[in-house]
Amino acid sequence: MDDLYSIFNKNTKNYRICFHYCALFFFSYRSRVDVNAIEYKKFCDEIESIFTTDSLEKNPLVNSEQYVAMKDATNIQLDPDKEDRVANLMDKMAKRVHSRRMQLFPLFEDFDRVRNGHVTQNQFLRVLNDLGLLTLLNGFEKDNLLEKFRVRVGGRDDIDYITFCHELNALAGFEAGIP
Repeated sequence: MDDLYSIFNKNTKNYRICFHYCALFFFSYRSRVDVNAIEYKKFCDEIESIFTTDSLEKNPLVNSEQYVAMKDATNIQLDPDKEDRVANLMDKMAKRVHSRRMQLFPLFEDFDRVRNGHVTQNQFLRVLNDLGLLTLLNGFEKDNLLEKFRVRVGGRDDIDYITFCHELNALAGFEAGIP
């Protein structure tokens, strides 16, 4: 075990990985035949299963499904009073979006560097300001809107702009995916 750790540590000198995590890795993928070896194939298969369909290179014509993370914002239920406020606010914004034929996605996508469908709350409010929609909101409505589309990403609360844009475009009478 110590030999494997020293080899691993030497080959990954730019990464700070403690002995505890290395031990977990070694025990999870230790070979049943040779205790000083790692089942590399098992490790690679598990890592690749996250990103794609198994053995895709052997069968390239198979229809593989792209991984889509579950959106928490579609499941958020506010109390009825807040839901009514958000619905009225979305209707007001939809009328302005429809009358000005606004494109919502491009401005949000400029802030979404990792393309995960989320922006920070400040970025969300900045885009609404750039679109001229922030003037329609008062303090309570803004808080309710942020609460409605809030998702937890890592250790912070972000806004799911994709769900927001889809709902607003639907209320504005725009078809999905058509500019």
